[in-house]
Amino acid sequence: MKRVKSVPLAIGALALAAGTVAAFSTMPEAAGPGLQKASDASGKTVPVRAVPADVPPAAPALEPAEAPDLPDAASHGVDVSTAAKAEDTTPDTNHGADVSAVARDNHGQATAAENRPATAGKPADAGKPDGAGKPEDPGKPENPGRP
Repeated sequence: MKRVKSVPLAIGALALAAGTVAAFSTMPEAAGPGLQKASDASGKTVPVRAVPADVPPAAPALEPAEAPDLPDAASHGVDVSTAAKAEDTTPDTNHGADVSAVARDNHGQATAAENRPATAGKPADAGKPDGAGKPEDPGKPENPGRP
């Protein structure tokens, strides 16, 4: 006698229902250029399905965030990348060594030292406590008993 497992069936039905709801939601605004390119390439209207007018948008549009002000050390990666992509201005030396010199310039070390707290680093009492893992009275037990 076979039993039907109701929990997996309920989960499957829930997944199908959620997929149906997601399939008939409106397309996000960012999909517009891709849909236009697909329509031009195929010669057909994309997406093929009709979207009802009363369906709310799938996700609200996000405002672009302003770029934070970065310290001078933040451009270190850009400097290394520029040196790596540039033409080798000194043909008598190794281009890789020149890029390595730019990478090792340590632009951020001064800024990091200025912003490091005075108490940064390993605590004075770090490590194992005295007597960790050692019993008070090592040796054989007085009355071991039977195993």
